Amino acid sequence: MFKAQVAARRSFSLFRRVPTSTIIRSAARDGHETIHIQRVRFKKPFFTKSRLLNTAITTACAYGFLQWLDEEIEDEDAQQDVQKRRLHVRRPKPEEEGAGSEDDEVDEEVGEEVEDEDDEDEPEGLIFFPTGFSRPKPRTFYKGSDPEWQEFVRLAPDRQRMDRIRGELVALIRDLVAKNPQYRLRLGKINPNTGSIWIEVKFPDGPPIEYERPGFELTEDLTFRRTTRPVHELHHQRLSHLLVPTAAANSVYLDSKRRVEKSWQGFKAYMGWEGKNKPPQAQRLLTQFPAPPPSPPKSPAPTTAATSTSTPPPAPSTASDAQQQAPPSSTPPLGNPAYERFGISLPDPSKAPTIDVSYLRMHLRKQHKHFHIQPPRGTFIVSGLIEVVGNRGKMTLDVAAAYDPKIGRYVMLTANLRSLTEFKQRPKGGP
Repeated sequence: MFKAQVAARRSFSLFRRVPTSTIIRSAARDGHETIHIQRVRFKKPFFTKSRLLNTAITTACAYGFLQWLDEEIEDEDAQQDVQKRRLHVRRPKPEEEGAGSEDDEVDEEVGEEVEDEDDEDEPEGLIFFPTGFSRPKPRTFYKGSDPEWQEFVRLAPDRQRMDRIRGELVALIRDLVAKNPQYRLRLGKINPNTGSIWIEVKFPDGPPIEYERPGFELTEDLTFRRTTRPVHELHHQRLSHLLVPTAAANSVYLDSKRRVEKSWQGFKAYMGWEGKNKPPQAQRLLTQFPAPPPSPPKSPAPTTAATSTSTPPPAPSTASDAQQQAPPSSTPPLGNPAYERFGISLPDPSKAPTIDVSYLRMHLRKQHKHFHIQPPRGTFIVSGLIEVVGNRGKMTLDVAAAYDPKIGRYVMLTANLRSLTEFKQRPKGGP
């Protein structure tokens, strides 16, 4: 009876703090003992995965629904504005129709101007909030009616002007080389009228690619609208190199791989798995020559003139022997404020171990991509090879320039050294 009662009471307990045998003995001894049961409530955390997921889904749905409503309202407002403009720009009355069709054309032009003015009267943004990184705009091409393309069509058949444009580029390059003291030292006196040239002209199919940054803009009406802001291509390239440093990552990988391979070769040689690395050929050739004989030690100068050659040299003192046998003192040089004040010996910066980063720098310089600026809109490319001849040597440059026909001059110019040949070439192996 007591066991059943105890079992019934224990079935509601959540914690087993007292052993079962103790409870049974106590119940058998005192049948009226009461067991207190304490109810416990487990409190769940406020932020749970399911709650966060439901909140995110609800917020996204609400945002999409509000955006859809805003688009409908904007479409209705645009339709109302178009209707108002149509009512504002009316056709002439029946009695004025005899004026001719010229009035109708004027009315149509006025209506188009009113629409353009309304489009330009959009509220200006107060604050721009970017929502992402810059991105390129879709590529566009020139149309046959574009003024840039019309200028290209008018310029291409004019052979005299094209030859004059090529001559301007050749004269500009040779003049810049003649003013450079480094090239003048290698080439000598430069003749601007001699040298071979090969230049071609290429008209682009479209304007340069533009870049933009998406975001939201706060207007004067305190409303947000989705818009974009133009971004310079140099800023876009710098940001791309900063966020995706491919050149630095590849250089670090190659340098780390080289160091690991070198350490692994040393470890295998230390364990005896593989013979030690052979010295390079230059070092093996140097070891074949006999070493020079050691020079005799210099005798100390005599202290007195009366010392004869027959007298034996004085025996070294014990103090000098003790100094020679004693290890070098580890006392830091004088003038170390840390040692003088606290008794701490700091390491010498000049003797600190350094890491060889020449291999890393070489690959970083090789894989680094310079910024490439596109030619402006309305310009065409003039590129080719230009030879510059002096009295000591000649040089060939790979040139690319952008010519603007509207202003009649070059707006961009890049030149890379292709070859440099001296007229007098001496043998590097010796006479």
